[in-house]
Amino acid sequence: MSLSGLVVVVTGSRRASELAHIIDSFGGIPYVAPTIGIEVNQGMNEEAGYFAYQILKEKVDYAVFMTGPGVYSLMSAARNLGIEKELIQILQQVTVIARSLKPKDALAMHGIKTKIVPKDNTSKGIAQLLRALGVAGKRVFILWHGSYSSELKTELEAEGAQVFESSTYMYSTDLKENGAEILKTMGYEYIPPEETKVLKLIEDISIAHIGAITFTSPPAARELFKIASQHGLNESLRESLNRGVIVVAIGPSTRKALEENDVHVDVMPTMYKMGSMIKSLCDYLDNEGSPKMQ
Repeated sequence: MSLSGLVVVVTGSRRASELAHIIDSFGGIPYVAPTIGIEVNQGMNEEAGYFAYQILKEKVDYAVFMTGPGVYSLMSAARNLGIEKELIQILQQVTVIARSLKPKDALAMHGIKTKIVPKDNTSKGIAQLLRALGVAGKRVFILWHGSYSSELKTELEAEGAQVFESSTYMYSTDLKENGAEILKTMGYEYIPPEETKVLKLIEDISIAHIGAITFTSPPAARELFKIASQHGLNESLRESLNRGVIVVAIGPSTRKALEENDVHVDVMPTMYKMGSMIKSLCDYLDNEGSPKMQ
């Protein structure tokens, strides 16, 4: 199982170096060109603190955590307000749902046990899970990641739930220095997107220098096409991706974002992890015998 020197693009900014290392370990050549950054601002930190107070004030039935950085931000805000211990005690007594293993691990570091990690971790999948548990008359707290969807709140409110939401960071094509520093303290490394690097990526895709491209979040796909569109390159980018590049996506939401731009997804792992993604890419190469041809 090997990538055999295939050039594989990393479009995500969060944990880009880790994914690059995985690609290298499988015999590939990592090409790091983040199309997004992640921005944390003071307003969001204040919102995290307000959200922590809401959890203490209201009777919580379900608490949903979308990402690890969101957990760290919430706990950091609670610590600064002197209410971290109380917050943890409350969350230890409610039904906690983690979108994936990353928020589950982050919660465990604070002594909070996750009750459920859904198999389908899309907004629709989480909504179905909560409906099955019963949400009528219940209070549901949701801490979002950078990509927000109103679908979950709408569906839960239709079932009679009272929904409280917050987001501790957002995806941005302009990662501010203070945001990067805040996230670095959480144990994550972030590489800010550079438009010149993204434009060079688009050029390299068009001249067949790229074998595969990975997308780990919907914004990574959307921002790539946004930048391409601003320079009149979206049509040629779409054609080049479909004709000669293996397109790899983690999760249905990311695949949908690519399909909205008329890009066919060749590989989507059943487990939404970076290692599984690269293994699935290797399996694709083994089955196809070679990369896509221009």
